[in-house]
Amino acid sequence: MCGIVGTKGFGDDALVRAMAATIAHRGPDGDGFFDEANIHLGNRRLAIQDVAGGIQPMFNEDRSIVVVYNGETYNYPELREHVLARGHTLTTHCDTEVVAHLYEDEGISCARRLNGIFAFALYDRTKQTLFLVRDPLGVKPVVYAASGGKLAFGSEAKAVLASGLVGAELDEASLHLTMNVRYIPGGKTMFRGIERLLPGHVLEAGPDGIRTYSYTSFAWTPDRAMTETSAIDGIRHHYAAAVRRQLLSDVPLGVSLSGGIDSSSIVALASEATTERLRTFSLGFDEPTDELDDARFVAETFGTDHHELVLHEPALRHLRDAIRHTEEPKVNSLQLYLLHRYIGEHVKVVLSGLGGDELFAGYDFYSYFSKGRFVRNGLVGPGAGLLAKMLPGRPGSDLYRRELDFAASAGDNAKAYLLLRNAWDFDASLIRRVYTPEFAERLTARTREHFDIYFADGSPIEAQALHAEFSTKMIYDLLHNEDTMSMAHSVESRVPLLDLELVRFASTIPDELRFAGGLKGLLKKALVGIIPDRVLTKPKWGFTFDPVMQYSKDLRPMAEEYLSAERLRRTGIFNPEFVRAVMRAKPHNRLRWHYFMLWQMIGVELWHEIFIDSLSKAPADDYAHRP
Repeated sequence: MCGIVGTKGFGDDALVRAMAATIAHRGPDGDGFFDEANIHLGNRRLAIQDVAGGIQPMFNEDRSIVVVYNGETYNYPELREHVLARGHTLTTHCDTEVVAHLYEDEGISCARRLNGIFAFALYDRTKQTLFLVRDPLGVKPVVYAASGGKLAFGSEAKAVLASGLVGAELDEASLHLTMNVRYIPGGKTMFRGIERLLPGHVLEAGPDGIRTYSYTSFAWTPDRAMTETSAIDGIRHHYAAAVRRQLLSDVPLGVSLSGGIDSSSIVALASEATTERLRTFSLGFDEPTDELDDARFVAETFGTDHHELVLHEPALRHLRDAIRHTEEPKVNSLQLYLLHRYIGEHVKVVLSGLGGDELFAGYDFYSYFSKGRFVRNGLVGPGAGLLAKMLPGRPGSDLYRRELDFAASAGDNAKAYLLLRNAWDFDASLIRRVYTPEFAERLTARTREHFDIYFADGSPIEAQALHAEFSTKMIYDLLHNEDTMSMAHSVESRVPLLDLELVRFASTIPDELRFAGGLKGLLKKALVGIIPDRVLTKPKWGFTFDPVMQYSKDLRPMAEEYLSAERLRRTGIFNPEFVRAVMRAKPHNRLRWHYFMLWQMIGVELWHEIFIDSLSKAPADDYAHRP
């Protein structure tokens, strides 16, 4: 696990070293560089496999192929044997070296062979072509900027900014998306001119220019011959195999344990697959929603070396550091930042339960679709829409307006889904209330533009929503948080429930099986006998902060500091009157959405201070070399 950086068409060794220094937290165990007339590559290494010999960049036999790699290839043992059988010579036991030889034989399509989490850069010196490749599920990131035939890339935007190819400028459409769904779906970032390489895609930069294209995808084609029994058997087989594969490590490894179904099942399967005593880690916030008792029960059941920490200090004081690493105003990253800070004191590798809700429909909004189907499709809908427009625009009425808008969303599945995912820009009056008049006037982007594609077929809304979740929120919110918050503390986080073979199997499960039996019903049946019944029947909460509770603790004083009228006028994005109206209102549970909005606004102000204000004031030489 590492961080990668590079340039094509400009730069030098000193520049790439400066870029790599911005992501040193991703690889504190060393660095390595490749410097040629037109290409400059860099790597920061977190030593997980072949600790002594896995120094990058790596080459093929005649050094015509150069690779810098971030991630892990879980089927590396099989690929190593394949490469050796083809007559290649390997000098290390590192998966990065195998990639160079696979490319020699098969070209960049060799990426389809890799089962893992990765983003790598490969330079073919003979063809003078640079390839950037991202894993099919987007677990590991790579971002880039291209201008005038020049290219700069890195594992984080900080590295690209350090190249000087682009400056730190806010992308206003991306900001609007984060204010609606709390992440940025698709290829944009918060920085104008810096883009993400999409999952399962290649960026090819050669003599004829730069292009991007897909090398793999998931079809979600149901296997109509599949029965519930064969689905359960398949889940058990592929899940157990995924956990076994992902235990591969030459350094200490652990599991982040919440006590819920997903993390508990990883503990169960990992305990069965290894003879070593498993380490587990849990974090609480000294709040009623903590799940430490559940996690402790699982740890005792499977005899793990359990570590738990209750955080008594104000969590929000760490928000600035979390945002600096996530590079977005993502306040939901904070709990993961604190958890991985604790994990990083003990191990370098951790297994996470992320992905079970996205593959097997674990979120409560799926039940809202079925419960609300009669209301949305009946006579109530049209009247609800009219009534929503009649309600006054103020904090005390906003929840009712949103509920009425949902009731009126018959025939518009994308809108129904997005309303349940907190989007609000269907309401033109809210746009005028949330933003300053100047910002609202400039804004043309709307959230649904990024989601309509998932709701265009005739499948049930539950299936459409699951595909939207899997292709957007999972990648650009949950996996983004998991990567940046773990790597902030030099920890490699692996996600067995998103193992390539397990996902390929799960994508063939028919909808009628996947959604039968309630939330995550099929996965629960597959885990009977593997984890205790107490875990299987435990109500879902999730590893998160309660906004109402936080408003009574840290959130209100932070809002008073960071969302003052004077400060908001300086950045010119948010309307101070909206903030005043929320804070004047009597605290209430029906203002949860408003408290999240305050939280997001604080995140934006902090992001702006970290990346726009500070960089615009700093001398250019302090942060970047200009090409």
